Amino acid sequence: MLKVDWADDGPIPAPRPKDLVALCVRVLRAELPKASQKGSVNLVFCDNAHVRSLNKRYRKLDKVTDVLSFIYGEDDEEEDVFGEIYIATAKAKSQAPRWKNTFYQELRRLVVHGSLHLAGFDHMTAPERKAMRALEDRYLALK
Repeated sequence: MLKVDWADDGPIPAPRPKDLVALCVRVLRAELPKASQKGSVNLVFCDNAHVRSLNKRYRKLDKVTDVLSFIYGEDDEEEDVFGEIYIATAKAKSQAPRWKNTFYQELRRLVVHGSLHLAGFDHMTAPERKAMRALEDRYLALK
């Protein structure tokens, strides 16, 4: 059974976290094979510095990004955790106008984006970007 927990330690609180958790669950239940739907996902809303430190440590990129997703395998210590999604709330708020989103809409977009990464989607090539964007748009259109 898949479970999503959330933590909010960012400088800008995430509004309506229950809705965001439900959206994460919806994407993962639809996109993950049934056999992979076990364990929990930690959805963490945090500050830019925390995401930057994770980005630097795990991706060797010393910059803030809006969302990072980590999938844990069977060899990881956290056996009951399937993965984690980190969202930099200040970054989300500052970039929301670029996408013509409210802060909450931007958080929804990042939750979907991070969830799709946990489900195995990526956007390294143009066809991957197109496919992932189409899925994002589909989930964001759902109420």
